[in-house]
Amino acid sequence: MAIEDERAVISAPISGIIVPITDVPDPTFAQKMVGDGVAIDPTEETLRSPCGGHVSQLHPSCHALTISATDGTEILMHVGLDTVMLKGHGFKALVSEGDTVRRGDPLIAFDADYIAQNATSLLTMIVITNGGADVKALSSGMAVAGATPLLGVSLPPKDGKEAAKDETAPAGIVKSMPVTILNPDGLHARPAAVLSASAKRFSCSIKIGRDGQEANAKSVVGIMGLSVKRHDSIVITAEGDDAAEAIAALVPLIQSGLGENLHVVPGKREDAVSGESPAIKAGPENPDVMVGISASPGLVAGAVFQLRGSAIDVKKEGRGAEEEKKALEGAISGAAKELDEIEKSLRMSADTGKAAIFAAHRELLEDPALFEAAISGIKRGQSAAYAWRENYAAQADSLAKLNNELLAARAADVRDIGERVLARLTGAERRGISAPENSILIAPDLTPSDTAGLSKSGVLGFCVTGGGATSHASILARAAGMPAVVAAPERVLNLPDGTPAILDGEKGFLRANPSREEIARVRARQEKLERKRRDELAAAALPAATIDGVRIKVVGNISGASEAGRISELGGEGVGLLRSEFLFLQRTEEPSQEEQSEAYAAIAKAIGPKHGMIVRTLDVGGDKPLAYLPLPEEVNPFLGIRGIRLNMLGTGIFSSQVRSILKIAPLTQLGIMFPMVATVEEFRAARDIVLREKDALGIKAPVQIGIMVEVPSAAIMSDVLAQEVDFFSIGTNDLTQYALAMDRRHPKLAGMADALHPAVLRLIHATVEAAHKHGKWAGICGGIASDVSAVPVLIGLGLDELSVSVQGIPSVKAAIRALSMERCMAIARDALDMKTSGEVRSYLAGIASQAPNEEGEIAQ
Repeated sequence: MAIEDERAVISAPISGIIVPITDVPDPTFAQKMVGDGVAIDPTEETLRSPCGGHVSQLHPSCHALTISATDGTEILMHVGLDTVMLKGHGFKALVSEGDTVRRGDPLIAFDADYIAQNATSLLTMIVITNGGADVKALSSGMAVAGATPLLGVSLPPKDGKEAAKDETAPAGIVKSMPVTILNPDGLHARPAAVLSASAKRFSCSIKIGRDGQEANAKSVVGIMGLSVKRHDSIVITAEGDDAAEAIAALVPLIQSGLGENLHVVPGKREDAVSGESPAIKAGPENPDVMVGISASPGLVAGAVFQLRGSAIDVKKEGRGAEEEKKALEGAISGAAKELDEIEKSLRMSADTGKAAIFAAHRELLEDPALFEAAISGIKRGQSAAYAWRENYAAQADSLAKLNNELLAARAADVRDIGERVLARLTGAERRGISAPENSILIAPDLTPSDTAGLSKSGVLGFCVTGGGATSHASILARAAGMPAVVAAPERVLNLPDGTPAILDGEKGFLRANPSREEIARVRARQEKLERKRRDELAAAALPAATIDGVRIKVVGNISGASEAGRISELGGEGVGLLRSEFLFLQRTEEPSQEEQSEAYAAIAKAIGPKHGMIVRTLDVGGDKPLAYLPLPEEVNPFLGIRGIRLNMLGTGIFSSQVRSILKIAPLTQLGIMFPMVATVEEFRAARDIVLREKDALGIKAPVQIGIMVEVPSAAIMSDVLAQEVDFFSIGTNDLTQYALAMDRRHPKLAGMADALHPAVLRLIHATVEAAHKHGKWAGICGGIASDVSAVPVLIGLGLDELSVSVQGIPSVKAAIRALSMERCMAIARDALDMKTSGEVRSYLAGIASQAPNEEGEIAQ
């Protein structure tokens, strides 16, 4: 049985940077005189309730209040230091004493600019005032209001208990203790699918309970219907011969996140509840501006095209229960095969995000709640088509009405699989989207199947009144690089077809009837970029050689076969980084050696035998956990078991992957590199496994073995490592954040975590010199390699290979052909002597051969 920590979890009441309470510049808080807790340096202007309870105290100046949680925990929240002196100026209370609140409810609004100018600090303290409370900080770094678990609180005399058999339960029934859900978005479709699939392995009946409601744990729809949010507690009840085994397996699986990263916070915008954009200031409403939620960035000008669906006619009366049941089972089976083929194709082409969506649809098809309800209708004399349509429509409507943006967005998934089965039952063709060129699609909502086909239509972007930023349609739009706005006002559906419009996916609005000047600016920017892109594509096959004849190898960073197939057509010379994680993430079981080998072989065939292919071994841990390889929670996962350290744990995953990779050696010029190597010992241990497996398989083809240089110690020790490796590939993304001690995802530090910082450039230079000294080659596969402005300094530092995003290959090659190596070496020498990344970037901007792009901003 799992040990369950019964600490109450207090969520972050405001977004911002978490600061230890002991670092607050006020002894009253720093010395914990008020109580234990943390502080947050806010990045927004609304304080929200961190839990359910009531407002037990509100200061007259509205800068502080106390929430009494339902379990008795007292949480004091104090906005700023010395803010009591402001006498309420800059603050607005949104609640009153005695009000009942739920987690996420707004409590206090404040003017951050005013407080910053008139108070000592904006730091917001969150303190537990109960005497004797055991308080544990749960997170560090960036907090997101309502999403980040901030504090774990245990009030005396409560203690952790082990998930065990409920003494009051009947014989044969096993119950878990309450399990807290820490998934950033609760139990939405994908974690629900993982939980359902895992529950189906047991013969016993399994129920999930939350607040008096129960659902079948083997039903994805049932799980989603519970609307389980982050920090909710659930109880698992199992009845049957293997009930104890089921509880013992499912509790730790749930605690590990069901394959999701528990350190990532949801992407929902804080203003999504009101549907108003923070970019739209108070004032008379502009009827031509329709504000929704940003789902996918991008700016386009086009014409409105309204997508109006047509219902499939079905007969209500059936032809007999047995015949109708057989028809339904056949339709579901056929739809399941379709989805299996779609998922397999997407996984083979490395579209793991899309694959996971259609895998979740496959689970929905097997959902007992959907099937049994339709069978019930069939038994009452209904046709299979009628019973199925009525049931899936009711389930979708039920989800759409949930007070949970993420689960409501899953209504489109239920409609999608419902329509897929219904089309098979009736012989009707599924709705296809045929839109005029340069269309901005408007609809109440889109299913994932609708969205997946948009890139082949004339659609530039879409705006829907339903859905959310976390809907699968939104995820697919982001994957396709298509601007999208969701949760737009209903009046957008009244716009006539052909209405001129600008869709701003970044800011989350559609503007109808823009001025000619605004349209001209957007289109001029689009045309300028398109001309430049066409010129680069036309010259993509030319060698990447400098004016004075120095060849630089330009290869691609990819995550699967679909991208590999484009490398040659865009002028690339092979694969410099294959991120093998695409085979391991978003699934409940480790991929087999056969599946891995098939995927690697497909990529090798796509790039051809003339080009090389470097496979990075599995790089997980930190921000990329595996559902089937749960790891203990770490204080700082990015400095813990990740990369090569995880591979060396002896789980068998590494050896299995190495064998799968080695099998394709006869098909390509193969290279294998290890991630996050910090020491010579780590490299030797991994290399020895590769050599042992190579001998065991009888592989005679040459295989290069190298490392990613992304830990400062590897760069500093590169002179030693260069004597043992075959090559270096510098991963500047991690190298930069580790060298500068700045999280590249941190909202306030990301801009300073610059790979062009002289400290990083010196590490790159030392690595390249060490490689060349020992006759080895050095490349770079970090994001900076795709930055055209950085190309002069990178090749001037002596890098032999630039591994870039596939789309960026033509641009980078064009940049190289416009440079001389002599000039680049001089640029690199100058950059190494500079003091800041700002100086380097200003210097490079000054010598850039092309003018800065126009921004094409559109006024609202």
